[in-house]
Amino acid sequence: MIESGHETGFTTAEDPERIALQDAEAFALALIDLCRNSRREVCLFSNHLERELYHREDVVEALSAFARRSPYARVRILIRDSDPMLQRHHRLLALLQRLPSRIELKKLQPTVDTPDTEFVVGDDARSLLREDREQWLGVYCPADRVRCQRLREAFEQDWPLAVRDASLRQLVV
Repeated sequence: MIESGHETGFTTAEDPERIALQDAEAFALALIDLCRNSRREVCLFSNHLERELYHREDVVEALSAFARRSPYARVRILIRDSDPMLQRHHRLLALLQRLPSRIELKKLQPTVDTPDTEFVVGDDARSLLREDREQWLGVYCPADRVRCQRLREAFEQDWPLAVRDASLRQLVV
């Protein structure tokens, strides 16, 4: 459920720049909106790319369309655990195989301490934050540069500490 509003049909009375999300469907709609309205880069930080969200055809298509929109567009994905993706077919892995020069996936080392949140940032203003990995509760901010910068800094801090997962590399060749 989405409580707030922008060009995707969200509506809100309180803060149009902070959209409360309460289920996987709302996260999917927000992520699709983020991809449609970003131009240069989407950075995604997730535990294991939950199938309920990242295996959805409309979400994968939105990421694909973003990555193909411009020769300068790129998607960077950081995950903590690749095992769930390896155990069952995952549409996002198939997309990685089709667009390896536009979409890069890395796995964090177990020694890297990360928060219990998951997030996606688009360019310099859009952010989607899942506040608890166990529940579909969070917020979408389509125009909050400060929040976006804070999340991007966390992503950039962890990106160099991550590696390409050898087991995923075999699948994405």
